[in-house]
Amino acid sequence: MSTISRRDFMNGVAIAVVARLSDSVRGAYARSPADVNDPPLRTGLRGSHPGSFEVAHAVRDGQRYDPTGVPVEEHYDLVVVGAGISGLAAAYFYRQRHPSARILVLDTNDDFGGHAKRNEFIVDGRRLIGYGGTQSIDSPKRRYRGVPARLLQELGVDITRFQSAFDRQFFERRGMTRGTFFKREAFGVDKLVRQPFGHWDDYVDRPAPIDVVRGFIEQFPLGEGAKSKLIELYTSKRDVLAGRSLAERQAILTKTSARDFLKTYWGADDEVLKVLQTRTNSLWAVGIDAISASSALELPGFQGLKATQGSEHADAEEPYIYHFPDGNASIARLLVRKLLPGVALGDSMEDIVTARVDYAALDLPSSTTRIRLRSTAVDVHNVADGVEAAYVTDGKLHRIAASHCVLACYYSMMPFMVPDLEAAQREAFAENVRAPLVYVTVAARSWQAWQNLGIAFIANPGGTFEASLDFPVSLGAYHYSGDPKQPVCMHLEYEPAQPNQGLSMRQQYRAGRARLYGMTFGDFEREIRDELARMLGPGGFVFDRDVAAITVNRWPHGYAYTPEPLNDDMDQMAKIAAVARQKIGRIVIANSDSGWDAYTDVAINQAHRAIAELGD
Repeated sequence: MSTISRRDFMNGVAIAVVARLSDSVRGAYARSPADVNDPPLRTGLRGSHPGSFEVAHAVRDGQRYDPTGVPVEEHYDLVVVGAGISGLAAAYFYRQRHPSARILVLDTNDDFGGHAKRNEFIVDGRRLIGYGGTQSIDSPKRRYRGVPARLLQELGVDITRFQSAFDRQFFERRGMTRGTFFKREAFGVDKLVRQPFGHWDDYVDRPAPIDVVRGFIEQFPLGEGAKSKLIELYTSKRDVLAGRSLAERQAILTKTSARDFLKTYWGADDEVLKVLQTRTNSLWAVGIDAISASSALELPGFQGLKATQGSEHADAEEPYIYHFPDGNASIARLLVRKLLPGVALGDSMEDIVTARVDYAALDLPSSTTRIRLRSTAVDVHNVADGVEAAYVTDGKLHRIAASHCVLACYYSMMPFMVPDLEAAQREAFAENVRAPLVYVTVAARSWQAWQNLGIAFIANPGGTFEASLDFPVSLGAYHYSGDPKQPVCMHLEYEPAQPNQGLSMRQQYRAGRARLYGMTFGDFEREIRDELARMLGPGGFVFDRDVAAITVNRWPHGYAYTPEPLNDDMDQMAKIAAVARQKIGRIVIANSDSGWDAYTDVAINQAHRAIAELGD
């Protein structure tokens, strides 16, 4: 249950916030009979929710659990630590090799799927399904080859089905596009400016007539010089590195931050840079000050350079439409249904969307595969004939034995969990500092205000949350709201970056993580209330009337660290990655950390590699 916690009330912040909530919103945060055994229905603070991380943090801070005095309670062929997509895929691949094996999957959360988090609501009798983490099957033609493609096929996922399930013209037919909100604390005035060009969900700024671009930017609350420079950045195809050799160009692009590049080679001042600062947040969880220019070729000002960089960014043209209503949580649910037939009814990618999971059936003694939630592994070590693992559930230490173990949890936990590690591997783990981020799903009673404004996505360069309507996907028995008077999910995103303080990407991630762990649900709700009212108020939005429930998916350990040339020696990082994922006796390592990239296909590939390392 993730309502506002007792600690939230003790700090005094949430008391004032909750007092202002309407009865309908307050009721959404209360425990209901349905959500007791159905975690996706739980609202409030989710993601890394209260109860999921305290044991791990205690171990990190010196708490030691000695399993030697605890009897071995169960024996398995394989124990998997982590029920995210990589852990579930590892169990699936092991089952393929060993059809009669006994498998136990442990996870510290109260739901499976890891960052592939499903959010669900019942609003005015209508069922809403949203995503609270891993969003989509990204670039399947390029990324999903070999093992990931075969796994999706075996799970019954036909990516061509999304071409009709995702209504790409839904918002265009309604005259809705992107917008930028200028918050008065940063720009002196609250102002929402509608962008009259490009697609509503484009990350890339598509070419547009200069007069259209000029008309858009002229509305920005900026000085004339800043507006002129932005118009130039949006429309010019000038190659500002013309005349330099390829080696010189690469050196500049990889070792200059995107912010410094725009400042040095385009003459962009602080007012211009303030508008562009957060444009890379959703991909990197940091702004343009902490990534290289080579990682920002989709930004305004890089059109002329991008053409000279070859085809490495060609995948940007692949449509971003391969999205279940709950994101890749449906892939996790399909894996669980394969591992535990009968736990969810149906046999297709369409019926999994609305299928109910019997959570009580995840951990039955009669099953050859068992998924044990709310169980934090605290010790995993090799023994003469296999592996022993200890975990904590409800404050009690348990001990189990297995022939093999797959660690599919965070790298950051492994040094505290595995006493057999060599120093070099511990040091390699420490290089993978996960990116903190927050995905919020707001259940709204209507989306009329968005329709009135003609906007479906709102950038917020001077504020906290980017906001958008959910993707228009209808799949199986689930249908997206076609009427602005009907309930819908809104998606908000926040990355707690610490920009322009001279901090590297890793340093910003650590600082942002500390910030997230210090924030209560009340803190998030107060900011959500404030910014939505200011963004959408001109369209007729009223928070207490229009918001039915809020689920804050807080991920202090979010994206797996991806090496980036401004922050890393790329050749050295390849060596560190190889050391980090080395087999430890009968313990192998999966997860997206071991692939050093935050994509589902990476998690799947690493699971397959880990099981292959165990041999037959």
